[in-house]
Amino acid sequence: MSEILQAALAAKSLTIAEWCHVRRVGRTRAFEEIQSGRLRTYKVGRRRYISAEADTQWQRDREAESAMEVA
Repeated sequence: MSEILQAALAAKSLTIAEWCHVRRVGRTRAFEEIQSGRLRTYKVGRRRYISAEADTQWQRDREAESAMEVA
């Protein structure tokens, strides 16, 4: 497990940059996911965070979508 992921899980949240790095997703794609409502975030001041729960839910939803495409 990467150091960034370990630190993020310990903190229970990720910044957009950390999430993009961990999930290997571009920043534009991350904001598309947020805009579409598929990825939940919260803000503290001007900074946006993704909770570990929201990340896990996002991953489960993507896995379910992939399973539906294969079936």
